[in-house]
Amino acid sequence: MTATPISPLSDADRAALTVQWNEHPGMRHMGLRVDLSASDVVRVYVDPVQPEHRGGMGTDAVNGAVIAGAFDLAIGLVGHFCTLGRRAGTAQLNIHFVRPVLGDRFEVLGHLVKAGRSLVFATAELHDETGQLCARCDGIVAVAGASVAEAEERIAL
Repeated sequence: MTATPISPLSDADRAALTVQWNEHPGMRHMGLRVDLSASDVVRVYVDPVQPEHRGGMGTDAVNGAVIAGAFDLAIGLVGHFCTLGRRAGTAQLNIHFVRPVLGDRFEVLGHLVKAGRSLVFATAELHDETGQLCARCDGIVAVAGASVAEAEERIAL
């Protein structure tokens, strides 16, 4: 896959956003971390996998809900970077589970496929700690017509 730049932000801005996202209480609660250092990929990872992440089909495999959450974050962040200043949110995820996610860590790599005015198409892959592909996801992010500032102004009225 040819790397398509996602983020027009500087390295310093992406580093600051990485810290901001990783300090979010929801991220901490879910055990997810992001690495936004590259302009062409969103990296989401869990390291280490905790007992609450496990239980897929009654085994030690990572639960599908955890996998879906990691994909939602990766796809959503790709859309976020393509629509800076506008509201955007994940509208669709199509997840293909290839094999159980075993081991003590995994990572999801999100990539831009195509960005339009109202929709952003992205793809992501989940690899276990050995680098083996365990799941794929194609996603669509919907982009609101108004900028974040315009939407907040309307809400305040």
